Amino acid sequence: MIFIGEENMNMVNKKEMEEKNVMPLLHITKGYDFTVRTKDGKVLANKTVKCKCTPYEKDYFYRDDEYPEFLMKTDENGCINLALYDYYPSNLKVEFDGDDEIDGFVAEYTFDKEDLLNQIDIREAELRKKAEEERKAQEKKAAEEAKKKEQIRLRKEQKLAWEKKQAEFKANEPENIAIELEGISINFKITNDKIDNLKEYIIRTIKRNKGETRVLHALKDVSFKVHKGEKIGLIGYNGAGKSTLLKIISGVYESDEGTMTINGNIAPLLALGAGFDKNYSGRENIFLNGAILGYNEEFLRGKYDEILEFSELGDFINLPVKNYSAGMKAKLGFSVATLVDPDILIIDEVLGVGDITFKKKSRAKLDELMESGTTVILVSHSINEIRSICDTAIWINEGEVKDYGEVNEICDKYVEDAQNASKAKVKKQRLR
Repeated sequence: MIFIGEENMNMVNKKEMEEKNVMPLLHITKGYDFTVRTKDGKVLANKTVKCKCTPYEKDYFYRDDEYPEFLMKTDENGCINLALYDYYPSNLKVEFDGDDEIDGFVAEYTFDKEDLLNQIDIREAELRKKAEEERKAQEKKAAEEAKKKEQIRLRKEQKLAWEKKQAEFKANEPENIAIELEGISINFKITNDKIDNLKEYIIRTIKRNKGETRVLHALKDVSFKVHKGEKIGLIGYNGAGKSTLLKIISGVYESDEGTMTINGNIAPLLALGAGFDKNYSGRENIFLNGAILGYNEEFLRGKYDEILEFSELGDFINLPVKNYSAGMKAKLGFSVATLVDPDILIIDEVLGVGDITFKKKSRAKLDELMESGTTVILVSHSINEIRSICDTAIWINEGEVKDYGEVNEICDKYVEDAQNASKAKVKKQRLR
């Protein structure tokens, strides 16, 4: 009689599987060691045997009644090791064809049913988890592709609408031009001297020991047109000249070269409260700041209650501005600057000033102005804000107009350039 005796039928852990080099450690695997002996106890050493397993359930994983046959060779102790992956056998059949020493035989071993059921449950759970993960991944991929296609479609529609609108603008020129700049340039003299009073300046001038000055070309030959009702976004890196350009349009700076035409009244929302006198009360600064913006005293007196209510300052209006917080100054400045509906609205990074309540109110006021057909020029480092508000973008780089066109197209180029610049900077730092 020949029989297979079970030596070990325990779950093989990861370490044991690595030591035995059974198979890649990607799934739960059952490892079994069997010793083949003859009836008199002689082991079947170094012999090739044919193994075949009968599946636990017919058609569970295979259509046939049996798994494919495979050959194994017993070791010097007559052992064979089975690493059963995706196999749930109820019966193992070992066949030896025989040789000069031992006659051929067929032996069988029956596996534990409860252990097999547990293995089947584990595998089914793994398959379900994998299928669910694949389904979610496919759904996510499909959703991303659909979103991308929809975005491309919308971008094409927006580009066509922009081109149509630009054609209408050009057809009605020059009547519909709100702002026109031709060859605008401005330079600043920069010195390292720390001269903070007139006396020091005169003494250093007489002694001729003032430091050398250098010229900063803030803007160089800037030209473009803004049509009535158009929403323009100025984008660019820090120091590109965006704020300087807005100050020239607003009349704060006078350009060294070029010509500028403005058709309509301007409400500049630059540095809110920049014209305030810190020793004056909020009430007195309403008239001071209003005068700077071009409003007469009679008009401001008629609008005083409206300004006070919108600013939400209450009794603080009678205190000196030097006691105001930055948010309170911004509230008062915004309330004066948006007092009337301007033809042209200049906004420099001031969207959403003050506390959360005032932010909502100020944004609603800006939306109201923009929807009324007001021409808007906006400077912001928030590309999403530029995309949502503007229809045209102007990219300013090192004081020059680098690109001009439909807002999404120009913003995409700017974002790509910024990403490439960041990668180059990181690469440069790594090489140091």
